Amino acid sequence: MNIICTIDNNYIRHCAVMLRTLREANPDEDLSVYIVHEALDPKERAKLVGYLGEFLPSVSLLQVEPRLLSHFPVSGHISIATYFRLLLPSILPPIINRALFIDSDVVINGSLRELWETPLGEHSLAAVTDRNLDMQRERLEMDADSPYFNAGMMLIDLDAWRRANVLERGMAYAIENKDKLSNWDQDILNHLFEKRVLLLHQRWNAMSHLWGLDQAWMEERGGLLNPEEQQAHDSPAIIHFAGGGMAKPWHYRCNNPWKDRYRQFLAQSPWAGVSLDGQPEEISSSLMKRALAKASRTIRGTH
Repeated sequence: MNIICTIDNNYIRHCAVMLRTLREANPDEDLSVYIVHEALDPKERAKLVGYLGEFLPSVSLLQVEPRLLSHFPVSGHISIATYFRLLLPSILPPIINRALFIDSDVVINGSLRELWETPLGEHSLAAVTDRNLDMQRERLEMDADSPYFNAGMMLIDLDAWRRANVLERGMAYAIENKDKLSNWDQDILNHLFEKRVLLLHQRWNAMSHLWGLDQAWMEERGGLLNPEEQQAHDSPAIIHFAGGGMAKPWHYRCNNPWKDRYRQFLAQSPWAGVSLDGQPEEISSSLMKRALAKASRTIRGTH
């Protein structure tokens, strides 16, 4: 099973936690992990390599040159690293024709074998639909029956991506449509692969709105989830903390009930002493002690 992640210095520890939850939920899988990154802090890079070496049989770090993406727009909590996904066809070894891309703001809660074995047929990728579909389609001038997918988890046919010339065509689209882009490379990928995406059950990319964390979305639906959304809510395999700020499990005020899974594994990592974003300093020590104790009990119980 080929797993791809993309990181910058800000996401090193989050990627490490995601991969640890992946291994814990898939203990018998033969995992080959490829981490695409820009120049990393040497100490943090060494810490990451040492930690992942404890539980992953194969890890390859692939450094990219960010100037290749200098024409792409960024703002807010997004960095140029979000566009590293467009480099995957060229930076990964050509013998790899299928890969599972997973964002680093994710925790894994189940086996990914069924997902990995999903037949793609003529599709270039498989992914989960995002919310606010009509708005996204209108913004990007997509056909009314086109899906709009979230790029935080994708099962990718890399040969199809290579044939599609993703980087060059993506750059041209970004330059010509800079004012339309609000979801960055996700918008670009939806344009490039319009109607060539296989939509998956939402449990493979269960996003924060399923737990009522997008109030406008919930109000529009009368506070109700459809059957598929309810299944994803009740039994998610991949939990994606999509969004910025308090949507992330490393933010002190995150309300997502799955934040504890992230924090439990963080407390068992080399980054256990890193405070949560927005956390008052005076309570950091006591919270960390409680998190470590809870993590120890929880993780021991999984074996």
